Amino acid sequence: MNYKSVERRFSIKGFYSAFRFAWDEHFVFHGESHDLWEIVYLDTGRTEVTEDEKIYTLEGHNMILHAPMEFHRIKSAAGTSPTGFIMTFATEGKLPTELRKGIFELDDAGRAEYRDLCERVIHFLENDELPAYEGQEIADLLSAFLIRLGAETAQRRPDTSPPATEYRKVVSAMAKSVCDNKTLADFARECNISVSYIKQLFKKYAGISPKTYYTNLRVQHATKLLKGERALSEIAEEMNFSSPNYFSVFFKKHMGVMPSEYKKGL
Repeated sequence: MNYKSVERRFSIKGFYSAFRFAWDEHFVFHGESHDLWEIVYLDTGRTEVTEDEKIYTLEGHNMILHAPMEFHRIKSAAGTSPTGFIMTFATEGKLPTELRKGIFELDDAGRAEYRDLCERVIHFLENDELPAYEGQEIADLLSAFLIRLGAETAQRRPDTSPPATEYRKVVSAMAKSVCDNKTLADFARECNISVSYIKQLFKKYAGISPKTYYTNLRVQHATKLLKGERALSEIAEEMNFSSPNYFSVFFKKHMGVMPSEYKKGL
């Protein structure tokens, strides 16, 4: 008898939210990032989605997945009133890389499957008295859905208009300089555009100020460094803080705990 072990690349650890949305033409959800996967599926209408430095337009039957700690924002577009489903969940392991690369268009079977999954997750989250293996079954069904979706090729069609291109340039510069503690004026000079125009771009595509966006990038990078074995003084020096104490004050202001407390809780 032949035996071949199964390598489990990832697993769904838990669900945080699932809901159907019906937004009017003025809806805007300002940008955020969190340590969860998020699926946005559009049934009808159009939306503009910001994902890190990329801008996408989703149309009916389109789906996009936001990976953990990716900045994302969504708003109604083209005067439409979008409808669809959003789900957030935690994972362990590595999901198919294609899921991070753009937009997927679901066929009839895929749409029906995802709608059913969302309804089951909603029921799971709203009811405490369910069969013992209900959550595991839903998690395995979602895993199978994501594996099949990850075998397809995402449509890489980000907005290439001049404003979107300029926004992408600034965000990319910020990501490359996450340790440099630069000012907005520094990025304006580097990207050859004005400070006021950078503020306009972030108002349009991010919904938060460029300073807040850059600060969030630095906080995220600090949390990654704290997961290693390096001393706080080394991290503070690498991220160009004037002292470990100033780094601790900065971190607590934005994370609510001192770096040493954060590190202990990992």
